[in-house]
Amino acid sequence: MSAPHPRSYFLAGVMQGARGGADLADQGYRERLRRSILEHRPDAVVHDPDVLMREWIGAQEQSIRAGHAALADTPEVYRTTLDPAVQLLTATFHRLTELAAESDVCVAWLPAHEPSMGTAAEMLSAHRGGATVVAVTGMRQNLAVLACSDVILPDLAAFERWLAARA
Repeated sequence: MSAPHPRSYFLAGVMQGARGGADLADQGYRERLRRSILEHRPDAVVHDPDVLMREWIGAQEQSIRAGHAALADTPEVYRTTLDPAVQLLTATFHRLTELAAESDVCVAWLPAHEPSMGTAAEMLSAHRGGATVVAVTGMRQNLAVLACSDVILPDLAAFERWLAARA
């Protein structure tokens, strides 16, 4: 009998959120979540989109930022005519949502009632892929959160208790 594979965790959460352009949310929550998961599940595989994006497309960061910034002055946007660097960015987004679907657990960090369309897409993909979706948020009445989450927890302490209860 073979040993079970380590559980995989996908860290969904606010990157850009409701901000415009290159104004990103503080990503410090990702390390706190990763540490919490590994404390309770030392053999877990943790997929962090922030880290993965840097690995996969970090070398093109400047051209992606320039192409993305140019969209602010583009009245009509067509996928087929996107700057190649922005096409790479959107392809990476799709690759990440597929990874969320392949993970065992998707942890969605949505603090301060801040919406995140990217997180919603990752949550939906994970839900449809059969992952356990755990939302860490106060948005208990948000339809996307309700529809895609198996568990909604208010904060990191509650998430840690949830992890500990499953040890």
